Amino acid sequence: MPRLVSKWLGGIPGLFRNDLTSRSLATVATEVSKVEENRSTVRVSDKILNWSREAIAQGKPHFRVGGTQHYFPKARLVLLRPNAKHTPYQAKFIVPKSFNKLDLRDYLFHVYGLRAMNVTTQLLHGKYTRVNQVMPRYRAPQIKKMTIDMAEPFIWPAEPKDKDPWGATLVEDLSKYREEQTRIGSDKYKPGTAFDGALGPYQPGAQPFVPKFLKRRLLNQKNKTKLRESQLQKRLKVDALVQTMSAGRQ
Repeated sequence: MPRLVSKWLGGIPGLFRNDLTSRSLATVATEVSKVEENRSTVRVSDKILNWSREAIAQGKPHFRVGGTQHYFPKARLVLLRPNAKHTPYQAKFIVPKSFNKLDLRDYLFHVYGLRAMNVTTQLLHGKYTRVNQVMPRYRAPQIKKMTIDMAEPFIWPAEPKDKDPWGATLVEDLSKYREEQTRIGSDKYKPGTAFDGALGPYQPGAQPFVPKFLKRRLLNQKNKTKLRESQLQKRLKVDALVQTMSAGRQ
């Protein structure tokens, strides 16, 4: 059957044949327009880089400014000392958790005139803390940090060696004393280190020996006397109330 179909199609002249030159799908245009050539050579990243350089040279924002205007921003930014891995061209901040990279870049430029070239984000998990050893622990809130790259370097000043004007020793002794006062068990009466051990803790003084049965008897007598005193006070109040009511009737 296929042979008959091929013979029948081949016998019909001009059905699938013509004098036009056939063009295959693999042919490529020899000439390329100038517009397409320019589009292929210039990348989007290069355009953004050129726009940023022009804006910096003109003193304008090197990014797209947000449309919402805030005249009194309530966000609190904390500048941190750099770690060993940071260079003088980097700065680290503690920012609110609602802040993003664009907010920080816009905030620093319009408030402080600082250009943030690159911004990285770090969200630290909340640490477990407790007031003392008896109370249960709880998780502190998360902390969000952002690191920016700057065009100009900034070096922190050296820390002062003498910290007495700020009361650093007093704060340290108070924290030690608070920790020593919350000790429990065998650590309760260990020698203290806060304030050179002047505030204790001290061992309890010697107490007279009292047998258990005698102690129990004395405590019972004490409780009985307290109960009698409370009953007498109630009776005196009732008598005083009766006397006032009788005097009012007369």
